[in-house]
Amino acid sequence: MITVQDMFDYALEMDLSHLAHSIHWALLKDHVTFDDDSKKLQTIEFDEVEIKRMMENNDLNIGKVKLFVMDEPDHWYAFYLAEHSLDAYRLHEKLFRGPQRNITRADRLMIHYMTFAETGAEECLYEHKKEIIAYPAYVGHAKAGERVLYRVEVGA
Repeated sequence: MITVQDMFDYALEMDLSHLAHSIHWALLKDHVTFDDDSKKLQTIEFDEVEIKRMMENNDLNIGKVKLFVMDEPDHWYAFYLAEHSLDAYRLHEKLFRGPQRNITRADRLMIHYMTFAETGAEECLYEHKKEIIAYPAYVGHAKAGERVLYRVEVGA
């Protein structure tokens, strides 16, 4: 059985704001408990207006850290986890002292499994994000169309 707690934890880990806030609302209204079967969530009539308000206030602090990708020469891209694009840009400038580049929010890439060249480990960036203590954080560089992340030496 998959419990409400399991679903809630999954929603938080994967930055699924609507699902997490919906479960949170159901818990607050005593429609479910953490130990209930998650199928019970399908029987609830959710207050979407209230859930939307909760999401706008970000009551659960979901999705603050985002993935940013910065263009590099020769079809390479630098990956950063940060709250704001400016934070990622400043870190890139500090680490690599390179010229200004385009930076793009790329949360859609968080679900893809990437291979970390240094270790050979393969994990999605949501999982990798859990290992990082402070943000912004440099994740690595990848060639366009490839899913292998290389750590480039600072100042290289």
